[in-house]
Amino acid sequence: MNKLFFSTILLLALFFSTGCQSNPNRGRDIGILAGAVLGGIAGGQMGDGSNTNVLAGAVIGGALGGVAGDQLDKRKEALEAAEAQRQYEYEQEVQEQDKLEQDIKALEAKRIRDEIARKATSEDVKAAEREAARVELELAVKKKAYEESQARARRIQEAQERIAKAQEELAEMERQENGG
Repeated sequence: MNKLFFSTILLLALFFSTGCQSNPNRGRDIGILAGAVLGGIAGGQMGDGSNTNVLAGAVIGGALGGVAGDQLDKRKEALEAAEAQRQYEYEQEVQEQDKLEQDIKALEAKRIRDEIARKATSEDVKAAEREAARVELELAVKKKAYEESQARARRIQEAQERIAKAQEELAEMERQENGG
């Protein structure tokens, strides 16, 4: 009977210890099984080694192991909850920091605008507008030159493709003329 009992307990322990990792009571379940196995072994060593002692040891060990495993589960849950709270607080802090940086940039832009408004004259405005027009004209000229160069490049590529096609046709005709 002892061999059958221990074999059954060991098989159950193996089965439950490889069970689902997401089981919220995994520590309790493992504690019950480990406690039952160790309690059964201890019960078998005490007294006359009868099945009653083994069974009593297994029951007591399982109960104590279950309590200990349950405490481990609760500690694990508390640690996970604390980590989740820390992560949430960190993300909130990052968002607040980003908002603060945006507010600082907006205030700096407003400060610069206010500074310009206090010091700028009509001549400064005209000079800025002339410079903007000059830079826009320069940009337009460069864009036009770029577009024209791209058009030339496309035309050259098309011409090269036509040349390659004509050379292939010539080579084919020469092969036919030469009896090939």
